[in-house]
Amino acid sequence: MNVQDWTVIVVEDTYDDVQLASAILTYYGAHVKVASNGRECLNLLQDIEPKFIITDLSMPEMDGWEMLKWVRNTEKTKHIPVIAMTAYGSVDVAHDAMNAGFDAYVTKPLSPHTFLDYIEKAVS
Repeated sequence: MNVQDWTVIVVEDTYDDVQLASAILTYYGAHVKVASNGRECLNLLQDIEPKFIITDLSMPEMDGWEMLKWVRNTEKTKHIPVIAMTAYGSVDVAHDAMNAGFDAYVTKPLSPHTFLDYIEKAVS
């Protein structure tokens, strides 16, 4: 998979999770932009069009669920794949995320070996 031309937004309020997701994506050549909540992501979307957004579901100010609604209801951004990332790995949360309109669902902690496989399926 060639990710060198990708710009990606990682939306996460936990330092370690931002660092891990960013490190994996940067290692493969992606250009990573970071937002600490959904509101910051929406601000970034005014200036860039990422290949995809990966977002935590639970954050202060604007969580991933609310951010997804905005992304899906905006003509300029509704086509951008949005991947849910959460520490609450359960069948119910995965089901709710997919029904809400997320393109994929990954659980934390992220696995460097399988993370890009999930991403590739979501954006292809």
